[in-house]
Parts: sequence; structure tokens; C-alpha cells
Amino acid sequence: MKNKIFIPFLILTINLIFGCSALKQDSENEKQVYIFDEVPEDKTIEAPKNGEYPNLASAYYVVQIGAYSTEEKAQSFAEIGRTKTNYKCSVVYSESLKLYLVQIIPFFKNREEADKVRENLKQLPEFVDAWIITVNK
Repeated sequence: MKNKIFIPFLILTINLIFGCSALKQDSENEKQVYIFDEVPEDKTIEAPKNGEYPNLASAYYVVQIGAYSTEEKAQSFAEIGRTKTNYKCSVVYSESLKLYLVQIIPFFKNREEADKVRENLKQLPEFVDAWIITVNK
């Protein structure tokens, strides 16, 4: 009689243990799944290899005035740059940084040219944090 009660009890206990751990595993797996609503497209500036733009195979300098997590904020700041300065501004998406970068264009062939532009920008409160990036060094 003890075996008749013990065996169903054992089976019920095993089912409860393994059934609960399987449910726990499923809920943990559900927590790890993340679906992106929209993946930002990779935007780059295709610079001409003549005129004011440098040969992209050699080092050049970019004056950057902002970096933002959303394209809307970057475009808004670029518009401020266009209206308050005589410089053209571009917004590009950096895949490696996962940020939208606001940059002065065209790029500069030497550091001195870039420094002059940065110093001019620093006269305005909105652009005191402008910095220079050296590319292809």
C-alpha cells in the first residue's frame, strides 16, 4: 500500500520540479528577446576627391560641433550651426559610436585650417565645445 501512494507522489513531485523549472526557463528566455522597432541607416558623406575635399586615402581633419543619440536633435543643432555661422553643417550617423555627428563641411587638409574654424566657432556660446577629429592618421 505504501508503494501505491509513494510512486504517484514521486511522479507528481518530479513533474512539479521539472515543470516549474521549465516555466522559469521560458520566462527568462522571453526577457532576453529584444526586437528593434527601427534600425537607423548608416549615413556617410561621400566626399568628392577634388576641390576643397582632401583625398580620403590621406589624413584630413573634421571640425565636429555635436554628437546626438537621435537624428532629430542632430538636425536641429545643425540648423542652429547653419543659421548662426557662415559654415555648412552635415549630420552623419556613426555606426561605431551609435551617434549622429554634426560636422562642419568641407573637411580640412591641414590642422591649422581646422583650428581656425574651431576658434571662430568658440566665440559663440553654442559652439564652445567644438573639437577636431583627425581621420585616416
